[in-house]
Amino acid sequence: MKNRTDIPVIDYASRAGRKYLRTLLSLRQAQDESVAARVAAVISEIRSRGDAALFAQTERFDRVKLTPRNVRINQTEIASRARQESPVLARTMREAFKRISAFHSKQKPVGFTLTTGEGTLSQIYRPLRRVAVYVPGGHTVYPSSVLMNVIPARIAGVEEIVVVTPPRGRLDPGIAYAFKLCAVTEAYRVGGAQAIAALAYGTKTIKPVDKIVGPGNAYVAAAKRQVYGTVDIDSVAGPSEVVICADGSVSPEWVALDLLAQAEHGSGDEFAVCITEDPFFARAIASATEKAIDASPVRETLLKLPASAITVFHTGSRSESIAIVNAFAPEHLQIMTKTAAQDLKYIRNAAAIFLGRYTPVALGDYFIGTNHVLPTGGAARFASPLGVESFMKRMSVAKVGAAGLKKTAPYVSTFARAEKFVHHAMSVEQRAGLRPRKGSG
Repeated sequence: MKNRTDIPVIDYASRAGRKYLRTLLSLRQAQDESVAARVAAVISEIRSRGDAALFAQTERFDRVKLTPRNVRINQTEIASRARQESPVLARTMREAFKRISAFHSKQKPVGFTLTTGEGTLSQIYRPLRRVAVYVPGGHTVYPSSVLMNVIPARIAGVEEIVVVTPPRGRLDPGIAYAFKLCAVTEAYRVGGAQAIAALAYGTKTIKPVDKIVGPGNAYVAAAKRQVYGTVDIDSVAGPSEVVICADGSVSPEWVALDLLAQAEHGSGDEFAVCITEDPFFARAIASATEKAIDASPVRETLLKLPASAITVFHTGSRSESIAIVNAFAPEHLQIMTKTAAQDLKYIRNAAAIFLGRYTPVALGDYFIGTNHVLPTGGAARFASPLGVESFMKRMSVAKVGAAGLKKTAPYVSTFARAEKFVHHAMSVEQRAGLRPRKGSG
């Protein structure tokens, strides 16, 4: 932001206000083509040279020399470093583990069987066999990401879970303790686009996986986008974002802190938007945010944000406010209004919703049980939070007997021959003793 004394307060009813919103929405879709090109080169090298490229790129980007002997984080190291974690954080992680497990255990899907006139149709679920979890390690360390990604995979019944995290010298005790809690037995000290490529295509040291999940920087996101199709991915995660709907029932200082909670992630591309119907309250929120930045322990990080990072809109009605929310389709949505439960009924697009003034996003980020791996950049229009189903696949099963085949064969024959697929038709006609109808196919 150019000037910390001027958080934008935008009148949505004005032509300039609507244009400003369109600009914000378009900024979220912008991609750095130079990043994509560099990532493509990294992936190509991993595919052609395997471990040699993986180790060379780690030395180049992370300044860490890896070998086949030290790239894997062994169980002795995990146990030793986990013992170094503070009792307070260890207890916190154990409590979070319980809550995340309890919430996600309710998500496990159940199949069904439908009896029809022809036989039975079933839907069954199977876990993916081998998945990878990417745990970021650049700006800081994220043991919470270990819990959020590994727990639902475990509940789904994934047979092999591999975790990768960028090398940072000795393994962080918090990461090690999270590994121990989640029973992680296969982990590697690699990160960046090179880790994603190794997981997708495999090297001598790291076997390929079926799916890659977990957040990362722009290079990780670009790599996940480029390997999709070879493997599945959870999403292409972008910068953190929050939209807050608020009215005078909540303190403007609380709104300010919630805006800054997203803005402090440090990439410089975060979006934090507040929407209210009261122009005076909008200015109060802007003022409170400016004061909170000036007093912030991470003031220097916040001062580096662009002018678009934090915005306060005021609208003419709650329906207009909700329309902005649905257009934004945010990663996080806080509804801090007197009518929050009623307003929720009209929300179509949001990944994670936090109702009421006592439910800040930070609760879901760490502790209460909902998942913090969420679609960003407007993808909440069609995508969902990471969950147990993210690690499972559906299969349909059909069983038809002789009588059922005879009953359905004329219909299948007619349909198949109309589409000029004669062997489709013949495959049922011959079994059912059915002669093709004249003029068909």
